[in-house]
Amino acid sequence: MMSSIAQPDKSWTSCGPILRGGTAYSVAVSPVVEVQRCWAATGCGVFISEDQGETWIQSLSGFTTPLLAAIAVSPGGALVAGSLQGDLFTSYDYGESWRVGIVPEESRRTVVAVTFSPSFKEDASVYAATDGAGLLVSRNSGRIWEDSSFGLGDDTVLAVVTAPDWSKREVMFAATTEGVFVSQNGGRAWRETELMLTDDVVGALAISAQFETDRTIFAGTEQGKVYRSQDSGRTWDLMAEHIGDGPLNCLWVQPHSNAQTLVAGVASSLYVSQDGGATWVATGKYPGAVLALAGDETIVLAALQDEGVARSLDGGKTWSLADESLAARGFARLAAADDSLFVLGPQEGVAHSLDGGKTWQELSGLAKELPLATIFALTSDELFVAGQTSGILRSGDCGQSWETVCEATGVRVIDITPSGSGLAGTAEGDLFLTQDGGKSWSPTPTPVQGQEILAIAFSPQFENDHTILMGTAIPATPVQQARVALWRTTNAGANWRQVTTQVTTARWLEISLPLGVTQHAIDQAVMTTGPFCLRPLRRAKDVWISTRVDPTGTNALSVVLIGEIDLGGKLYVGTGNGVFRSLDGGRTWHAFLQPDEAQSFISLTAAYEQGENVIYALSLGGRVYRHVVR
Repeated sequence: MMSSIAQPDKSWTSCGPILRGGTAYSVAVSPVVEVQRCWAATGCGVFISEDQGETWIQSLSGFTTPLLAAIAVSPGGALVAGSLQGDLFTSYDYGESWRVGIVPEESRRTVVAVTFSPSFKEDASVYAATDGAGLLVSRNSGRIWEDSSFGLGDDTVLAVVTAPDWSKREVMFAATTEGVFVSQNGGRAWRETELMLTDDVVGALAISAQFETDRTIFAGTEQGKVYRSQDSGRTWDLMAEHIGDGPLNCLWVQPHSNAQTLVAGVASSLYVSQDGGATWVATGKYPGAVLALAGDETIVLAALQDEGVARSLDGGKTWSLADESLAARGFARLAAADDSLFVLGPQEGVAHSLDGGKTWQELSGLAKELPLATIFALTSDELFVAGQTSGILRSGDCGQSWETVCEATGVRVIDITPSGSGLAGTAEGDLFLTQDGGKSWSPTPTPVQGQEILAIAFSPQFENDHTILMGTAIPATPVQQARVALWRTTNAGANWRQVTTQVTTARWLEISLPLGVTQHAIDQAVMTTGPFCLRPLRRAKDVWISTRVDPTGTNALSVVLIGEIDLGGKLYVGTGNGVFRSLDGGRTWHAFLQPDEAQSFISLTAAYEQGENVIYALSLGGRVYRHVVR
């Protein structure tokens, strides 16, 4: 049955971001006077600011992946964004919504940089530099992309820029690992310039706003050198032998400065030159690398590794972080135990909150175990994490110290009962058993060798009914579609039986048991996978009903059930389009949380606090919201 849409519920409170910032890979500043906007491309979608970076709002509408690596804006305000997986998106409403273009499968590589034709309104041309698929072009406003690399010496294109005026010649430049190339016909053919380096790599290009008269272009290298050409790339002068300590990642030329004022991102520092690149002054330094620059006459933005965005209102002379409400962290899973909340990110590690998500403290001792794959909180003090390449680690003191209790690699899920029985499952379908509360583990027979184990859920009455549920991903075969499967054992894992499957390419499945239910709780388990929520038809053994949670088809990523599913229970599902709730056992759904500053909710958890059931929701990027169930 299709979901019904109601007005978003206002009973949620924002606890704020776990940590501000995150990695911004690229930035853009609107050239349209009537629309003063800035954009940042992150691993959590695009963030939009209308107040020069003071505040940001996440934009995810239309994206098929949030993992964005590049963004650019046309003279008229159209936007293009490229992803880490090679997807390319366009927006014609200043970033409010996006549509995906068609990219040939063989050309789907990480998008390094994007740029528009200055005559985009007339020729509809936009370009994407990729890491391994050369230069791509769309000549129909981003709908279809094709190769535009004829004459380029390498499939790895590190930078691309277009001259600001194509009324006479369609001049553009591209940098590959071999050097700088020029095209006089809008990228249809390329030839070498004199800047072809054998012992260095050009990774950054910037072009003068007055290129038609001054013919000036700059190039920055991995060794921190700056080159300048004042004859359209025919000859080059070495302007600076070495700027700072590290590679020159990005360059920006201030408009209307006669190509005299430049800003450079060198490793983790920002530098300014006011004499055309001859001398440089350090003006800012951050913990992570400076990845990209963009600006206009009033503002310069710097995309930062881990720190979000920095801005300068004086042409790069001074900088300040512009990360208020920009949360682009890679937190992926929320867990609750006793009076504590925990959150895990593969590269972020684990953070802990004792005040309902208002403040967070990062747990130490896990840096060498990154990336992390899963977390399980048995109590507020007893925690378990598993690294993607390391084993299971246990802490008995809330993360102050850790010990390896299982050396198995590839562990994806852990579940342990209060009585001490537990299982851990791996990406290869292996199972490991504990009977002492996770202090030791041993291999145990598995019915799903070769399938990725996605979820394990013990019955709350396990000591009596010996029942466990397990979810797995079954890969596609020439005769069968990819799907997920639910398995059940009623004898503590001695034998397993597959009880249902769902056709989907999703590589996740979450199982939720009803909070507050003591009798037959395992028979009321619900699952989410793909866009579906699956619930059992309790009067028919092993019959499961699936419904789409969000009518737009966004993915259902996490689920929580409070109370008896068919006796007034409440189902909550986090989706790519907010949190949805069902009051009729999952038959129909309505939008329940759609705040302005977050859209995609990737993890839900339930807690019992001071006599009340509480739902916590984690958004993509790392914001936490709290709802008291009434």
